[in-house]
Amino acid sequence: MASGVLTIAVVGMAGAMLSSMALQRSESESTIARLSAQQVLETMQAVDFSEVWACYNASTADDAGLVTPARGATFVVQGLTPVEGDADGRCGSIEFPETNGALREDVVDAALGMPMDLDGNGTVDTANHASDYTLLPVRVRVDWRGPSGPQVYQLETILCLRANT
Repeated sequence: MASGVLTIAVVGMAGAMLSSMALQRSESESTIARLSAQQVLETMQAVDFSEVWACYNASTADDAGLVTPARGATFVVQGLTPVEGDADGRCGSIEFPETNGALREDVVDAALGMPMDLDGNGTVDTANHASDYTLLPVRVRVDWRGPSGPQVYQLETILCLRANT
């Protein structure tokens, strides 16, 4: 009887310790994801505003002539494991309101505040605004395989040209 109670107590404590370790790992991974997304966003803000779209979109067709080397739409996040089936093995991605590689005002994405007038002319249209945007909605997303399955962290913001003061 006493050995049965002791066994139950030991198993219960072991389970609690394992749960605590999994929670600690999950919190650590969430912190890594958050810091990585913030760092990418800060790096984007340091790029000449007129080049942000070309520097961070998935296309290589608009990379010629950039002052800042193109970085692409994905990034590695050290310390996180990509979700199964991730095509490029990178946890991080950068998303813009685009359709078929064109920066568009008419994309519907409530989290990015879209549709939105990106060029400041007072209308929302179907044109490609890759060369005339004055506002640039962006989502920085991190997808990884955590201790309890697939995890996601994302930041959405709107970048704009900053006046030099």
